[in-house]
Amino acid sequence: MIPTPSILGPDGRPVSAERVKMEKLTRFNPLRGWTPDVLVRQLEAYARGELAALAWVMEWLQKHDDILATVAPKAFSAVSRHGYDVVPHEEITPDLKGMAEDQQGVVQQFFQSIETSDAVELEEQGGMRLLVQQIMDAYGKGYAAHHIIWRPSRKNLQATLVKVPTWFFEARTGRLRFLPNTNSVYGVDLDTLGGRDAWMISKGRGVMLAGVLARMFKQLPLQDWLTYCDRHGMPAFLGKTTAAKGSPGWNEMASAIAGIGSEFGAVVNTGDLIEVLNLTSQGEVPYEKLIDRMDRAQVMLWRGGDLSTMSRADGTGSNPQQEATAELDDDNARWVSETINRNLTARVIAWYFGAKAPVLVQVKLRTATRDNITQDLAIVTTARTLGVRISKSWFLGKFGVVEADPGEVALGEVPVTPATTALNSGDKLPATPDAAMQAIRTALAADMRPLGEALFSAYQVGDHAGTLAALKKISKDMPTLAGDAANLTEVLAAQNAKAWLTDSES
Repeated sequence: MIPTPSILGPDGRPVSAERVKMEKLTRFNPLRGWTPDVLVRQLEAYARGELAALAWVMEWLQKHDDILATVAPKAFSAVSRHGYDVVPHEEITPDLKGMAEDQQGVVQQFFQSIETSDAVELEEQGGMRLLVQQIMDAYGKGYAAHHIIWRPSRKNLQATLVKVPTWFFEARTGRLRFLPNTNSVYGVDLDTLGGRDAWMISKGRGVMLAGVLARMFKQLPLQDWLTYCDRHGMPAFLGKTTAAKGSPGWNEMASAIAGIGSEFGAVVNTGDLIEVLNLTSQGEVPYEKLIDRMDRAQVMLWRGGDLSTMSRADGTGSNPQQEATAELDDDNARWVSETINRNLTARVIAWYFGAKAPVLVQVKLRTATRDNITQDLAIVTTARTLGVRISKSWFLGKFGVVEADPGEVALGEVPVTPATTALNSGDKLPATPDAAMQAIRTALAADMRPLGEALFSAYQVGDHAGTLAALKKISKDMPTLAGDAANLTEVLAAQNAKAWLTDSES
């Protein structure tokens, strides 16, 4: 059942304004003093359910690491930017189709009005797209938690979902528990904060568990590389002289070496020599390869393919990598859809239709790798020509088509005023032959439209045998497709009536 607002606390939120202020004041850079030993302890704590320390490291890296700050938003956007559909389940018995259409309407209305925000970043506001991106955060950190503020009224149900940071929780018991303050070690059960119906918990892959290791193995050679550049970016100069230490000749050589970086010219005695000592590594330094390897690992973790690097000489090209990325995006879209349907869609249907009502519809996120629409349409048209009756609600949901309301002019239709209506209303019929012929052409086009649509579908099949079979069926059904030419008959009758009235008046 949907909880009533009274169980959600005085302000309807588990995160108080004071907690938000304290969270902002105590934020720090977790990479200061971040060593392999520290990371190992954080990983071990995360495995025990102590999420806070490592979750904050993950959040920091997602915003400050040059690679993660690029690939993580791409992963989120790939799932959220294509929109969604509310579609019926594939297997629905005829007696439940009416209920499925009703559920489709209320669920669509619910998600169109949904509001999404963040418990700490109060300026972050959005709707369905933001919700999908916030759920995808669990793909990186392993968990994402939303507090649901239900707003039921007498006619409909609305909700606001507030994302609570992952480091506000612990999972020592295997389930998330809320940490009441920043110093808390053990959390409280979500049952005490409105119950499980007031929360949506998303459990994802947690690719950042491997990502933090890649970052550490990138950070160490990166520091060494910076030290190397600092020490060996400029050559060292060695002056050799026969002069005694402290003598004028010795001092002149020392001054020459000190000023040579500023393009100082020195005159030295014959026999004096200044050599350049090259302290740089002979050959390629190893740091760059290791750093590049870790960057590519981050891209593969988040995007499924290493699309950030140039093709190698023996590479197979970008198509396999793009396919891997598309498959990962599709899998993430399915996972997010399942999370939404389990936590929201089912509860919305229970509120409108009762706890025992079957769930007949689902939210389905679109992706860039949508089904082959051309092929699917060809299958549908072939099935129709072979006499298969296609479910209208399935077709509309499958292809995202919105049906025109009764009386509304649909795509490809030309509004035509029936001739009899014109006569009955006293309106004048076309007074010129051209106008009369145009009315006849319009009526004829309306009568022949079913035949034209059938022929168009036949030629869309795509293969000779299928097209031939469709044309044979059209020939057989010609009387039905052509109909009784009702529109043309009506227009001609009106024209004859007008002619008859004209003759009678004369």
